[in-house]
Amino acid sequence: GGALDEAEARKLAQDTVRIASKALRRFSGFTCYAALAAHKASNIEDVSYQILLGSDKYFVSTDAGGNRQQWFALIREPAGGVDDEPTEGNPNPKLARLQREFRHHGEGDQNGNVWDPFALELINATAEGDIKRRDLYDGAPLLDTWDPRRLLSPWSKGPVALCGDAAHPMMPNLGQGGCQSTEDGYRLAEELATVGHTRETNGALGRYSRVRVLRTSIVQGVAQLGSDLLVDFDLMMTIPVLGPFFLGMTQLSMPWILRFLYTPEF
Repeated sequence: GGALDEAEARKLAQDTVRIASKALRRFSGFTCYAALAAHKASNIEDVSYQILLGSDKYFVSTDAGGNRQQWFALIREPAGGVDDEPTEGNPNPKLARLQREFRHHGEGDQNGNVWDPFALELINATAEGDIKRRDLYDGAPLLDTWDPRRLLSPWSKGPVALCGDAAHPMMPNLGQGGCQSTEDGYRLAEELATVGHTRETNGALGRYSRVRVLRTSIVQGVAQLGSDLLVDFDLMMTIPVLGPFFLGMTQLSMPWILRFLYTPEF
């Protein structure tokens, strides 16, 4: 995001909707405001990672070291939206919107939620120009196809292969986007190390993607589920029997999910 100026970001917001529709990508339902604030959080001695939940939105912060806080504000709304351009009367449109979305006094936000003041503590410590906005997309890892060749080699074709977000974009809730990309690189190196001649390259790339696709699909699905549950948790718990059952199964399965995430077999 830091490589784009505001005009480019506005154009990209519209272009992304068009591109995603042709690339088997699912709009998550959220737009994300994010920034790295040069600010020592008031509760840093007690909390290093925090999630604040509300209707149709949530706020996440994490200690970035050096008296800095990385924060994310995820708001449920249609894709392709952009903020107002700065004017003399409204020089900081992103900050103005976030201050409304996470109000901690009076009647709160438009949904009647009165937020913990910590959200605005970080937002107000951030310059307008440091706040980046992007719509969040994920999707099936390129397996939504009936082409048998793609099933045998999901992310590669000939001597070309995809890895990382290009192959398996996922929601940020597990912090696994970069982790799974690193694992891709490791497995790719492992497979290419077996190549003794260029004619063997295609087969090695196909093996790499076959090994990785199941694991990344599971991680991607859990991250997607986690994001949806965060904002719909209260609604889900109003469903008799099913809500509490689902919550219980989620809690019981978490040790297995964590064990799976940290297994060396990938």
